[in-house]
Amino acid sequence: MTPDNFIPNQWYPIFDSSKLKWRKPVGVTRLSERLVLWRDSSGTAVCMADRCPHRAAELSLGWVRDDCLVCPFHGLRFDSAGRCVLIPANGEGQPVPRGFDLPTRQVREEHGLVWYWYGESAPAAEIPWFPEAPEPGSRTSFVQRDYPVSYLRVMENFGDMHHVPFVHRATIPGAGTRVEVQEARLDGDVIRMKVSLHHERSGWMRPDYNFTYAIRLPTLATIEVARGVRFVASATPIDRDHTWLWARYGQDYIPGWLGGGAITRLAAKFDLELVFTHQDMRMLASQQRNGPDDISSYHLFEADRAIALYFGLRKQAMDGVHSRVSSIKLRSAGAE
Repeated sequence: MTPDNFIPNQWYPIFDSSKLKWRKPVGVTRLSERLVLWRDSSGTAVCMADRCPHRAAELSLGWVRDDCLVCPFHGLRFDSAGRCVLIPANGEGQPVPRGFDLPTRQVREEHGLVWYWYGESAPAAEIPWFPEAPEPGSRTSFVQRDYPVSYLRVMENFGDMHHVPFVHRATIPGAGTRVEVQEARLDGDVIRMKVSLHHERSGWMRPDYNFTYAIRLPTLATIEVARGVRFVASATPIDRDHTWLWARYGQDYIPGWLGGGAITRLAAKFDLELVFTHQDMRMLASQQRNGPDDISSYHLFEADRAIALYFGLRKQAMDGVHSRVSSIKLRSAGAE
């Protein structure tokens, strides 16, 4: 088990590719590690520890020159393989003593994201994704923000639609409180759910709300919030108690040249800033006080099935025990 209880041997998205520019290194903290990202002359993303082996300066404060990352403190240069190729104080052309190399980290770019391999095993060939998730394009837009809660709280929130009539009653008005689970299944290693929110008594001002969503390890979810409108998101751990939330929104109705991108930008900003930041986070922060990893006190019911499946898969991945995913007991109405 990892010290911070992050799921090992997984690809984690750690940065949006569009924000990683040539010649401009970027420092991020992900999975309790301080990392520096930069691009070499071929445009390939490079990842290293954000710490110069000389005297621990942050390399992300430096720059890229001659296809090398330059330390801002004393000018040491590191190539894209992590080799220290120059110590200016020793003079140009002088051999670099052993011990100054900086091992690179395994990263890949797919689906508009930089992915980081967290684990000791050889990296998996497949990047975790959803075929229905929106890809970068003129009808999509992304948002990102850091939050002071465990990624597990955000992952729970992705699988919970029955909080909508209570937490979001001002921004998503009229949602009913009764949940009908139409689908709840494992599709390989993907959790797929369809749920509807109904009113106990029907009426023209009491619409049904339908959600189709999927979740997969370690930190991914995609949700169709309306027909033709979907987002894909990652709750990547910064550390045990903080999360980098990234989401890309897409819609199928209005082409980019007619303002489709602007519409998704507005939708993304509304959902992140108003709905999640000012409504969901209040509840997630209250959960966080009970411990970021402790779910032993939870009493789940049928509408929580996606959450139960996620934590079941997570348990298998964490401890390597091939127990049944249904080991987290659901308490339905009328159960003992």
